[in-house]
Amino acid sequence: MKALDLMLLRDLWHMRGQALAIAVVLAAASATFILSMGVHGSLMMTRDAYYARNHFADVFAQMTRAPRSVVDRVAQIDGVQQAQGSIIQYAILDMPGRVDAVRALMQSVDDRGQDQLNRVTLKSGRMPSPDQPGEVVVDEAFAQANDIGPGSEIDAIIYGNKQRLKIVGVGLAPNYINALAPGDIIPDDTRFGIFWMGQKALEAATDRTEAINSLSVSLQHGASEADVIRGIDRLLEPYGGTGAYGREDHLSHQFLQSELDQLEAMVKVIPPVFLLVSTFLVYIVLGRMIRTQRSQIGLLKAFGYSGAAIGWHYLKFALAIAALATLIGSGAGIWMGRAMTALYAEYYHFPFLRFSFDPLVFVGAAGLAIGSASLGALSGVWNAARLSPAVAMSPPPPPIYRAGAVERLGQKAGFSAIGHMIARHIARWPARSALTVSGVAISMGLLFSTLQFIDSSQYMLESYFFRSQRQDISVTFTEPRNEDVLYELRQMPGVLRVEPIRGLSVEMRNGNLRERTALEATTPGSILTSRIDQDGALIDMPPGGLMLSRQLARQLDVQAGDVVRVKMLGGRRTEAVLPVGAVVDEFIGTRAYATDKTIGELARDGAPVGAALLLIDPLQREALLTELKAMPATLSIGDRDMEMERFTTMIDDNINTMVLFYIAFASAIAVGVVYNSARILFSERAHELATLRVLGYHRSEVALVLVGEIALLVVVSVPFGLLIGYWMAQLMMMMFSSDLFRLPFAPTSATYAYSAIVVLIAAGVTAVVVARRVMRLDMVRVLKARD
Repeated sequence: MKALDLMLLRDLWHMRGQALAIAVVLAAASATFILSMGVHGSLMMTRDAYYARNHFADVFAQMTRAPRSVVDRVAQIDGVQQAQGSIIQYAILDMPGRVDAVRALMQSVDDRGQDQLNRVTLKSGRMPSPDQPGEVVVDEAFAQANDIGPGSEIDAIIYGNKQRLKIVGVGLAPNYINALAPGDIIPDDTRFGIFWMGQKALEAATDRTEAINSLSVSLQHGASEADVIRGIDRLLEPYGGTGAYGREDHLSHQFLQSELDQLEAMVKVIPPVFLLVSTFLVYIVLGRMIRTQRSQIGLLKAFGYSGAAIGWHYLKFALAIAALATLIGSGAGIWMGRAMTALYAEYYHFPFLRFSFDPLVFVGAAGLAIGSASLGALSGVWNAARLSPAVAMSPPPPPIYRAGAVERLGQKAGFSAIGHMIARHIARWPARSALTVSGVAISMGLLFSTLQFIDSSQYMLESYFFRSQRQDISVTFTEPRNEDVLYELRQMPGVLRVEPIRGLSVEMRNGNLRERTALEATTPGSILTSRIDQDGALIDMPPGGLMLSRQLARQLDVQAGDVVRVKMLGGRRTEAVLPVGAVVDEFIGTRAYATDKTIGELARDGAPVGAALLLIDPLQREALLTELKAMPATLSIGDRDMEMERFTTMIDDNINTMVLFYIAFASAIAVGVVYNSARILFSERAHELATLRVLGYHRSEVALVLVGEIALLVVVSVPFGLLIGYWMAQLMMMMFSSDLFRLPFAPTSATYAYSAIVVLIAAGVTAVVVARRVMRLDMVRVLKARD
């Protein structure tokens, strides 16, 4: 082994604590990169393989009722590869031993098992037989959540008629990776499932003989999706078509794509923070090591070692740290990636989902670690390479201390001798002190920006479920009805208040920009539903105009005072030009609102009640749900408390898991910065500290010189850390928001305090560990040593 390599191993062992601290920070960057990119790659690979194997469609359309022959006409449209028609129908299930409303989406499948698009993958059992009308296949998530399987029987109300269903198989399909019930904001596998029934059986159950109400289309390579959609819309317009849409607007695909976008955002925000801190740490530590080894560098050059060899030696010190960081980060990233993949498998229904080990991800993580360490070492390597032997073997000039502003302020403030020493040393090395403050502040900012996700979710939960949606039960009808149904609901047991709502599927257009959305009616005097913006303010509906969510207004490039053209999709397909009266910041979806009068003018069907919101007596809940499920006109029943419980569970499972990861990451930064700063301070001031002991200072007073400086820098970093966290959180809120959800920035004072406390504890424990070395200081050895 070469002499320089032996020297490298000796230096690494001698500085193992500092090297390990830097490696842990770099490892956090590698782990986050591997976690995000690995899970992203796993989801993408699984999704694309599943879509291709089961022929997930490219374009989808729904209509009121169309003859099955329309499928062949759609297949003739230029650019269409395959077209497939089916029936979809919502049903209410009567689960044994349960009173709460359980819903299902019934989807027809080819009786001969020859579906070409959105194919069902059987996990167990078989497909329904053509001659057995009650046989169904149930989706795997619903079956597992409700402990049912092949052989189980369930009563269902389909299209107003009760029918006994027999489960003969359990399966999955690519168009229901994420199954969401109407009106819900998150999936609930215990209360909503997908059932596949034979084509003839569902035709009979819904009175749609040789008819369909849903269409799926795959496109030829290079075909124009927009042209195909326009062609489909023209064909389906006479049959109540509600407008065809592409895969990017399919709800299941949207949820999954939103998660993939958030993983990409994580890679852009989190690893750079760790890499930046690591670069500073390598710069400080290696620079200090080169200054203390000046004489050794001079001797090596005097014996004939070139500047390039010396520079390469010190660069290898940084690369060794990067290699250790890559190993630690890879192990941590794989462990966290598996944990996150297992969590995703609970919410996204794939036939398989495993954390993949893509070598390029690990190469990328290693490259980031090597690049960060090398960048931090660049200045020190350059200085070591160009240092001449004569200059290197002479001692460095001692630092010059002058009575400056800090000295005078200390005198006026009545600093003790130790206080003067602390303030003077900070002022003497302002850049290094600033780096320590910055590193601790960044760790605090990272922790704050992560913790506030909990506050954001809780605020959204409170705003949506307690202020915006104040009903207990929501009832959706099979078709819009007149106001007589409200009187019928008021007579049911436990109903305290009933309010109607109506929504229309519309297309809004501003110039060349167009968006499909739901236009919801607002009733004057409503108390069960309201519009709440991100600041928590109640927004009144403008008379005679539209209220758009901020996201929808941005997509249409309109603001209050502009006008948009609104076209009803389905029904009479009426059009109107309406003014935008207000824009509201909402958290969920891209919504639009209008008065009940405006909705009536567009619909022109004399049926203002599409659904009803109920405020109920909790003691009568079971009796009411029993009557609602038996009501023939009922399509689905929503339960606000159940939805809120599910939302809370999702927050606990997802966000809290990530918070634990980032508490560890933030603590790693704080420990790495404080430990290296304290060790450098100790090595620089060991002679000074030993002299204080000789002069009669107690060990605790000597330790205070070191710990006091670190403590002062950490305390100064707190306001900067919270400020960094404030802006970092704003950036993360913007990057993690999507068309489905927009997270509000609503941190509580407890989050500010908790962020500071966690970092202060991590820094304090680290400083105490270094202070113990001061307590065990060998005064004789230190005072004899050459500085």
